[in-house]
Amino acid sequence: MLQTKQTSVAAALADKSVLLSAEEAVELAQQYYGLSVSAHRLSGEKDSNFRITTESGDEYLLKIVNPGEDPAVTNMHTMALQHVEKRDPGMPVQRVVRDLHGRGEFDLNRGPNDRRAVRLVTFTKGELQRKAAQTPKQRHNIGSMLARLQAALEDFRHPAEDHFSTWDLKNTLSLKPMIEEIKDPSHVAELLRWVDRFVDEVAPKIPLLRAQVAHNDLNSDNVVVDPKDTDQITGIIDFGDMVRTPVIFDVAVAAAYQLTEAEDPMAAACEFLSGFHEKRPLLPEEVDVLFTTIVARMVMRIAITEWRAVRFPENRTYILRNTPQAWLQFHRLAHISRSQATDEIARALSL
Repeated sequence: MLQTKQTSVAAALADKSVLLSAEEAVELAQQYYGLSVSAHRLSGEKDSNFRITTESGDEYLLKIVNPGEDPAVTNMHTMALQHVEKRDPGMPVQRVVRDLHGRGEFDLNRGPNDRRAVRLVTFTKGELQRKAAQTPKQRHNIGSMLARLQAALEDFRHPAEDHFSTWDLKNTLSLKPMIEEIKDPSHVAELLRWVDRFVDEVAPKIPLLRAQVAHNDLNSDNVVVDPKDTDQITGIIDFGDMVRTPVIFDVAVAAAYQLTEAEDPMAAACEFLSGFHEKRPLLPEEVDVLFTTIVARMVMRIAITEWRAVRFPENRTYILRNTPQAWLQFHRLAHISRSQATDEIARALSL
């Protein structure tokens, strides 16, 4: 069964489909939501995403999901957004807009083997963290916001929550075939070394770690800040990698995207971690596996993007846009001992 899941996920990662046009997005908005809009395509690897604007100036995000995605998983994303809105009405996440039939999502049938889920949500205004000035306070606030989001999702359950995802750190071992396709033997060796470390140091402890459905992709493109006060977080977007996983894995993913090029590569991550820890204290057994897990996420970023770039040469530049930075950060982390990093984390959290 595991092999079947892995095979289907690999197929989804490598799946190619024709993206919808802006004209088609305008027609969908009119037919299913009764909205007269203009549409602007947003960048993306697989889904058709559009920022649509009504005649009165209201803005939404229209997503037409890649037909290779599991409909049950797509439904989990919709239900999770609705759950967060119910549990924490002030939480800055996108709000699901129901269509003319009262549905939070619907299937668009475009022919044989081409059924795509469609979802309309409110558009989160602001500036992506990646494009904004980054500060210790901002990173602290992102940590606090992730803790708040986890609290809102803590009791959320869904039949698809345990789906296999290559982006789930539980499945780090599944990266090996991808890594082995990288042409540079030295790169292969150093990435596999950290996969083995994760298998030895973290994997046996996974059953003992607290777990829940989590965002699982809080990178700097999924955090929106106030352009006038970039320390303030105005949105968390893109729930597309959600899965039930250990709480600390969700934290490690976000921490991996808060690294900087400062002399101490862990300092910025610790500012994020302190914000999270204040709202949702990390447990000793979670802190113990955190550093190796952060590095494993760096390995994952590199392996999956390199693998997909080979299969989508026409989109290679977009797919690999952040990979050079990921390699740089990976190499800087790899030179730190686990005990040194863990001690630094513990001091930052006042443990």
